[in-house]
Amino acid sequence: MLEKETQSIKRSSQMGLWGSVGVVIVAGLFQYASPWRFEGQTPYVNRWMLIAGSVLAVLSVSMALLVIRKQVPRLRQSEKLEDKVTGYASYIRSLFLSIFVVVVVLCLMMLLSGQNVLLMLAMVTVLMLFLAYPNIYKVKVDLGLTDEEMKNLYGDRYIAESKNEE
Repeated sequence: MLEKETQSIKRSSQMGLWGSVGVVIVAGLFQYASPWRFEGQTPYVNRWMLIAGSVLAVLSVSMALLVIRKQVPRLRQSEKLEDKVTGYASYIRSLFLSIFVVVVVLCLMMLLSGQNVLLMLAMVTVLMLFLAYPNIYKVKVDLGLTDEEMKNLYGDRYIAESKNEE
């Protein structure tokens, strides 16, 4: 059960992060290296796509930071390890995959409108995913787990910090 949840945390975060990185790279290469352009919109529509994309990027990063700030302490207060890990897996899945969708939408809007600022906003959104990426030590800190609980979750991959008493 817990092994399935830890795999879900790893898989969801990797799909969200590396999928977003890939989409930004592909969109950037298409925008700068491709001879094709989407020019069916009027300048008015292009401006509104820039405004809508900017608002989307700011709201998504704000939402992600708010969710991180509220959800992590709530999960830390859970009593059972299973509840903590299940809740954390759900939180990571929703955070990373929703930001992935936002990055895809921003890149599509950038390609359709030709507004390169949207590519920059997509990169900033991806940077937020790098900062929130849950490695096993971040999971320990986020959930407030003990060394025994970490050994139970990750086995030999977790290296406990040695406490030298002098």
